[in-house]
Amino acid sequence: MRATTAKPAARKHPRGAGSRTAARSTAPNRTRRPDSSAKDTNRGGPADTTPGLVSRSVEAAIEWLKTHIHQLLETARDRGAMLTEKIKQKIQEWIETLVDEVAHGGVGMQAGLEGVRAALTGKNPVWAAIKGLVTGLSTKAKIALILLLGLGLLLGPVLLVILLLALLVMAIVAAVRAAAAD
Repeated sequence: MRATTAKPAARKHPRGAGSRTAARSTAPNRTRRPDSSAKDTNRGGPADTTPGLVSRSVEAAIEWLKTHIHQLLETARDRGAMLTEKIKQKIQEWIETLVDEVAHGGVGMQAGLEGVRAALTGKNPVWAAIKGLVTGLSTKAKIALILLLGLGLLLGPVLLVILLLALLVMAIVAAVRAAAAD
């Protein structure tokens, strides 16, 4: 006897309903609809998000940023203007104070300004400062200064002789001590 081969199992689907070969032949031609609950892996959002909705939300975010940046710029401009105005007022106050000091200031201020003026014009600033000092003095102070200078000129040579004698005495004392120490 010959061995018989086993029969294939009965098919579950009748031939009229379509076979596997028929399904295979039509499969490449069919298109699948996307599942609305599936996630889009490229954007991380739902797959049914339309490009128009995304562009509207991006435009809204850009408008929000523009509005807030304009507000920040206006605030910075206003504060800058206030700061500039405050600095301008301070500088004006300092200049007014300086002008008042020069106009009504003391002798030293006038002497200093005359010295600076002379230095800028290329003249001797010390001599100009002395002239400015004398010019700013009152009449009594000018008389006292003249007397002091005259006394100094008269007593200057006498003071010089006294200074030289004092130095000579100190040198003799130092020589005597050095001789005694030997």
